[in-house]
Amino acid sequence: MKKVVVIGAGLSGLTAAIYAQRSGFEVTLCEQHSVAGGMCSAWKRKGYLFEGALHCTGSNPHTALYKLWKETGALSDDVKINLPEIIHAVEWEGQIINLFRDIDKTIEQLILLSPNDEKRLRRLVSDVNAFSCLEMPIFDIKGVKMLNPRRMTLRGLIKMLPVLPGLGRLHKKSCKDYLEKFEHPAIRRLFRVIPDDYSSISLIATLSTWNKGDGGYPEGGSLEMINRMVKTFEDLGGKLLMKTKVKKVNIQNGAVTGVDLADGSLVADAVIVTQETIAAVEQLFDTPLKDAWLTELCENTESIACIFIGVGIRAQISQMPIPKWELEEPFTCAGKTITELNFNNYFGHEGYVPAGCTTLTTTITGDTYNFWKKAQEEGRYEDEKRRLADHIRQIICQKYPQAEGKIEVIDIATPLTFERFTGAYHGSWMSVSGLGKKMKTYPGFSKNICGIYFAGHRLMTPGGFPVAIYTGRKAAQMVCRQFNVMFK
Repeated sequence: MKKVVVIGAGLSGLTAAIYAQRSGFEVTLCEQHSVAGGMCSAWKRKGYLFEGALHCTGSNPHTALYKLWKETGALSDDVKINLPEIIHAVEWEGQIINLFRDIDKTIEQLILLSPNDEKRLRRLVSDVNAFSCLEMPIFDIKGVKMLNPRRMTLRGLIKMLPVLPGLGRLHKKSCKDYLEKFEHPAIRRLFRVIPDDYSSISLIATLSTWNKGDGGYPEGGSLEMINRMVKTFEDLGGKLLMKTKVKKVNIQNGAVTGVDLADGSLVADAVIVTQETIAAVEQLFDTPLKDAWLTELCENTESIACIFIGVGIRAQISQMPIPKWELEEPFTCAGKTITELNFNNYFGHEGYVPAGCTTLTTTITGDTYNFWKKAQEEGRYEDEKRRLADHIRQIICQKYPQAEGKIEVIDIATPLTFERFTGAYHGSWMSVSGLGKKMKTYPGFSKNICGIYFAGHRLMTPGGFPVAIYTGRKAAQMVCRQFNVMFK
């Protein structure tokens, strides 16, 4: 039986390991952390669970992606998917304005708010509806043995035709530019759910995902989803090694032979690297890999990171969702001026909060890695985190007086935190798709070294959960193709 080592037990690693093990390989999955999940994770502090992952694209059983989630055990017909009616909200002059999952309901509300924007709002609905036919295609690689191969059909191509005119128009326009056309500032704020510099395709695709009943939240969150995948892998006979950091991929005569660990080594006929690709290329190879696509990826990737903030409060804040509000006193964090905030509220969610308490989370998006790295080098790291925590405490207590004196924990994860626990370059979990640039898809294998494969969010821009699971499956297929094995 051929041996496969998979590096990293995040979504990509677990997916690759499950498919490879099911296809008849002897798979060892190595994870440097004490828990699986990588960026798809949650953690507890003083009884409060902070959910670090986002909505699950492909949670709708009618999508092609759902089949992959089901095949890996992440989702099943027994797993409840939460689909909240209200996705997001903002405050405006004493009003709460909601972003409903139903785009038509959202637009009718906004037309009443701003009749002058009706034509532009109707155009937005048209864009969202056009994108409803678009979903991530799941294909099989050429040359792999399959019982039921997935191929693009003429019917599938025709189904996607309505989205083509909008792609060209939206691809070259940022979210900020797209929203600037609306006269009413509350409308611009409501739809600012995607960073300003992203392509507006990201905004329209996200709204479309919600509108068609996708992008739900599996009950139990990321931890339960990952635990189900771990169980699937181990039930298949796979071997999971926790707290096991791979130091080096061993190569002899142009082929992979195994990996070195901190306290030993593993023999392997193939290695699938799912550690974040830039960091892996820098750290895992004595001789740099010379594939042109790896050089391009490392040199041209514009990474996305964030500061994650979790708050545990010994008081009830039942307002859901908590609307985004403008701060009376903006503050500076890691060189960024913060003028507004909104929080995810887990009050009443079983397992997330102690009885009668509230768990809040928020993120400050942006590549602040260099700021935190310099603060660490100068001995200011913990002071900067405390300063940020003080701002957050003051903001919450001003907004919700019942929280005064009852905030039990403020947990801050910086890009350095994500780097430490996941090994990702600059703690980054996605990539920016530049305006007017084609979405990049990288090969995921070395043409110069036999038996080395890559998977993870860097392999397709902009990344995210769907890319992680798709590239993990693709890597397992490439191993099957190498050894002429039927992919299952």
